[in-house]
Amino acid sequence: MHNLSGLTLLELLITISILVLVVSLGSPAITSIQKNMQLKAAAESSYFAFQKARATAITQSIDVTVAIHPGENWCAALSDSGLCDCTISNECSINGVENKVDFADYRFVSIDKVTFGVDNVAVFDANRGLAIGHAGSVVFTDGDKQLKLILSNMGRVRICAVDSNIGGYQPC
Repeated sequence: MHNLSGLTLLELLITISILVLVVSLGSPAITSIQKNMQLKAAAESSYFAFQKARATAITQSIDVTVAIHPGENWCAALSDSGLCDCTISNECSINGVENKVDFADYRFVSIDKVTFGVDNVAVFDANRGLAIGHAGSVVFTDGDKQLKLILSNMGRVRICAVDSNIGGYQPC
């Protein structure tokens, strides 16, 4: 008598159907987590860009501009030559080096609202890194949740959560 060991077709079908069920139930949760992580990463990358702009303004004694382009194809870039368009490659730079955060790295995130004036720019002054007259905010969204990056006249940058609880951020 032959003693063969292995899986029957029925056992294999049951195993595959259970696996498909688990993946289909977990997929929306994974997408939600990914969107949440990208939203936080986009806001934090922009936060660090603003911090770099302030530090550069102080250390190099130059005015540094942060240009922001809102919408789905958003970008934020630093410039030591004044107003620039961050949608054009290498137009915004500090000492010839492009410093830009944009939508390409954060496909679930868009900029919903910018309140930095008509040109959507923030300027850090060369003396103390202040943003007097250029204070404002940027609202990042993933369609469900929003994070707001706020720049004060004193040059302080902070992030807060708008109408939702996003881990680690105080409500606005």
